[in-house]
Amino acid sequence: MNRVFPNKRILERSVFLFVLFSLVFTACLHTPYAVEEPSTDLGEFIEFFEYYQTNCPYFAYKGINWVEIVEDHYTEATLCENEDELAAVMGDMLANLQDPAIRLDKFVFIDEVLVHVDSILPYIREFNVNYSMDVLEEVYLERYGWAGWEDGYRLGFGWCDPENLPYMFLDRIPVSGDLPELQEVMDSLDAFVAECIELDLPAVIIDIRMNPYGNIDHQTGACGHEFMGRFAAKSYPGAIYRRRSGPEYHQYYDNRPAVFPTGPDQFTGTVILLVGENTIQRAENMTAAFINFPNVVLVGETTGGNVSWLRSLSLGHWNIRAVQGTVLTYDKVWIEGNGIPADHVVEATEADFAAGIDPVLDYAIEMLDMGTGLANEAGVI
Repeated sequence: MNRVFPNKRILERSVFLFVLFSLVFTACLHTPYAVEEPSTDLGEFIEFFEYYQTNCPYFAYKGINWVEIVEDHYTEATLCENEDELAAVMGDMLANLQDPAIRLDKFVFIDEVLVHVDSILPYIREFNVNYSMDVLEEVYLERYGWAGWEDGYRLGFGWCDPENLPYMFLDRIPVSGDLPELQEVMDSLDAFVAECIELDLPAVIIDIRMNPYGNIDHQTGACGHEFMGRFAAKSYPGAIYRRRSGPEYHQYYDNRPAVFPTGPDQFTGTVILLVGENTIQRAENMTAAFINFPNVVLVGETTGGNVSWLRSLSLGHWNIRAVQGTVLTYDKVWIEGNGIPADHVVEATEADFAAGIDPVLDYAIEMLDMGTGLANEAGVI
């Protein structure tokens, strides 16, 4: 494979540094022999460097000089004796991005079965959780008539009987084509929407406080734009998907996909969207588009501010989640590191959960009792 650096000077500088460090190392040993080759193949390390240098959108935004980081770790990389040590060096480098979505995972075949055996998490951030699944399931869903739960790998969707409480939650959001059971989820969603329309309800509650999983879907994924389209009266602007467009850190290309009505029916009353700090990645991506709907109001706390659009790179048995883009609001506000603020701020504590209370959901239920006033507040009427 031919590997081309985005800037010839970077390649020359890297080669120069490698030679310099090698000569210094040799001089210290007082040996006339030639410098030994690196202990492990650095081809994938160079490819890793090149990829981030060309594609990562965060360098200018976060004030990061990737070349300097690579220079600081290059000598250490040359001394690695195996891919595990090299993966650890890459993890140290990636920690500078302060992005909890980035991780490195090692997979090996054991008895012909691919097994996950190790992980490196370069940057760990604790997200404040403003919900309790135990309280939600044992108190609220049982009380208001838990109608169903479509559950599967990387997928979770539950709802109440709309006659009792027009409430639904997503605890994992897949992208288009992820799962064979997706159609079952969409069928359940369409049935929920149809019943809310038939009951002439002024508002529904959609809860995405519990979704910290999943890569960003820049296409119209089944539980992305397809999901939101069930609540769109017409086409609305979506979020901005930002990628690098050139070798300079500040060169960007922005894609602005719209959200269109989808499904057999659309609920166009008020959507009370429950969010919190644990609303990141796909859920935060969804929130960034939903805020452009005039009938959507956010309740809870500011979202987590982590919206990295990822792809996979390989290092032997290691899979590296590498950043290839990010998401901004339609008015070009960076979500990464900032989050999206709630329209109605409602805090929830462990003491609330211990008492069997969900203050955020209680607030939303009180808003339902306000009737058509909700639509006025959201700017629909």
